[in-house]
Amino acid sequence: MEMIAEHGYHGTGLKGILDTAHVPKGSFYNYFKSKEDFVAEIIARYCLGMKASVDACMEAAGDDPVKGLRCVYGLSFAVLENRGTKGCLVGNLAAEIGDTDGPCRDAMHRGMGLFRERVMALIEEAQRRRLFRDDLGARALADIFWSTWQGALLGMKIDGDAEHLSQVMDALLDRLFRPDTP
Repeated sequence: MEMIAEHGYHGTGLKGILDTAHVPKGSFYNYFKSKEDFVAEIIARYCLGMKASVDACMEAAGDDPVKGLRCVYGLSFAVLENRGTKGCLVGNLAAEIGDTDGPCRDAMHRGMGLFRERVMALIEEAQRRRLFRDDLGARALADIFWSTWQGALLGMKIDGDAEHLSQVMDALLDRLFRPDTP
């Protein structure tokens, strides 16, 4: 996962993966049909970790859905600070290979679905409590949340300023999602 995060799909060769894992090429093919199937499994595991983090945020937030959403990007922000500004594995791979059909794209789609479901649940609760605008559906706001997050990550990579990420996400939740926003 670290190699793919560091070098991307095309920048990570199968030989490097096998050498790092100390696995002979023949053994690799007992488990995976191709490098793409292997990377799809990495994406799936990454997304399960992301799902677990979001679930933990939902639980920790209790009955405060906005706190849950802040936790979601706060945890991700902490991870980014710890490992540098490499960005989100799914977002990076989507930019690199997202327009190709196959197992990786399918894994990214499923992973985004897991994320969207949880974020939508938090947004729906915020809408029920009139904390968020309801002129847009929860799915639309969840997609805006995801797109804003990914865009802010790109900006962070370009500027090298991780604090910008928090400012953008805070503006999204504090201003743009609020019901009194024109």
